[in-house]
Amino acid sequence: MSRLVIMGGLVADLAAGTAEARDLVIEDGRIAAILAPGTAGMAGAEHRDARDRLILPGLVNSHTHGHANLVKGVADRWTLEASLTNGPWMGGARDVETIYLSTLVGALDMVSKGCTACFDLVYEFPRPSLDGFMAVARAYADAGMRAVLAPMVADRTLFAAIPGLADSLPEDLRAEVGRFALGSGEATIEALEAIAAARGNLPTGITLAMAPTIPHHCSEPFLMQVAGIAERHGLPVHMHIAESRLQAVAAQKLWGKSPVAYLAERGLLSPRFIAAHAVWLGLDDLDLLAEAGASVAHIPASNFRLGAGIAHVRPMLERGIRVGLATDGANSSDALSMPEAMRLASLASRAFAGPREAWLSGVETLRLATEGGAGILGLPGGGRIAVGALADLTFYDLRHIDFMPLNDALNQVVTAAGPDAVSDVMVGGRFVKADGRITTIDPASLRERVAETVARLGAALAGPRALAARLEPHVVALAERARAIPLPISRLLPVEGERTS
Repeated sequence: MSRLVIMGGLVADLAAGTAEARDLVIEDGRIAAILAPGTAGMAGAEHRDARDRLILPGLVNSHTHGHANLVKGVADRWTLEASLTNGPWMGGARDVETIYLSTLVGALDMVSKGCTACFDLVYEFPRPSLDGFMAVARAYADAGMRAVLAPMVADRTLFAAIPGLADSLPEDLRAEVGRFALGSGEATIEALEAIAAARGNLPTGITLAMAPTIPHHCSEPFLMQVAGIAERHGLPVHMHIAESRLQAVAAQKLWGKSPVAYLAERGLLSPRFIAAHAVWLGLDDLDLLAEAGASVAHIPASNFRLGAGIAHVRPMLERGIRVGLATDGANSSDALSMPEAMRLASLASRAFAGPREAWLSGVETLRLATEGGAGILGLPGGGRIAVGALADLTFYDLRHIDFMPLNDALNQVVTAAGPDAVSDVMVGGRFVKADGRITTIDPASLRERVAETVARLGAALAGPRALAARLEPHVVALAERARAIPLPISRLLPVEGERTS
């Protein structure tokens, strides 16, 4: 039996909202004991001095996209619809090695910033493949992270999914998008079945889910087939829900109701359902999610970055909805930083009118980034520091300038500490980052491979990228025109004399 004693660290108890000096005994990947400092001097055990560390449950990223890590920094003033227009070239021309490398870069990025596990919605064009999916799994295993992997699929393109979008294009571009194809829905379903059948071969710590990407990007028969696979195998279903105002308008045009109401009528909401973003939802939608036991992945960095609006988290928590924090992919948030996600979630909660008691407290925010995310990923014993819990831990260096002076360690993690204050990261009792250095794979060793891959992709995808640049203004213009269509809620701050709801 492997045994490690972590001595004297300031150990967080997020249920109580406290952090006190303790010794942690780690045995076979779990926390075996939590003792008063100086009382765990076990003979034959490895000992590690943590008296200058704050120890938190591992940070959990509830929603990201590993395929996007090679396009970090590409976007500037992109809306969600602009990002989706550029999606085909950003995720195109990927062989298995490129898929692996892109995922690995993101995994190491997350680990370096204190993240121990993530939920990755895996995209492969035109449809998932078993080899590509296993390459993603191998990348997370090699980085030392836990992950839930969900093939992200659809059978409608953006231009087929948004009412009136194709018709708004000039004739030449309308012909171009008419040739777009995601592959037949039948072939995609076959690929998902093959991946589900092979899930027993996934590395330890890696599990499977399903991700029909956006409700109106999936025909109803296709959506129900994907949901059927999830039901038969007991898998989570993770979807982008009401991320932008245009998506809320599209739902009203297509179904005369919100996407949540549409999914509820079809029996897709359940304790295994995760709604990503959930920005443009009303209280009745939150009631439906709560009644079904569904969860929400809150992604403030992406929502701010894309100008999509601000999700209102307090009404979710009041209804007992499990909420986890997330970064999204590098195409829409660039930095896969859970410390940044915590700070932004805390600040975003203050944007809504109401008493300050409705704001997220520091400890609440930490719970969303740990226990909330672990619940979304289905990690038994994850997201907390307790006897029997997973030894997935994030260590902050209390000598870092962000903790000088040390007034309230837990609050300072949210309000002051950046990702560079993360000194050590443990997953399953193993240090995957120690004393500021990743122990699994040196990121510097990948620099040349990444540069060569990005150069190759740039040449191969120059044509699709140029086409996206021609399409983008028309897509954005449609979204702007849709702002004149009233909705019962607004998740954008008003501009004087301008309609936002």
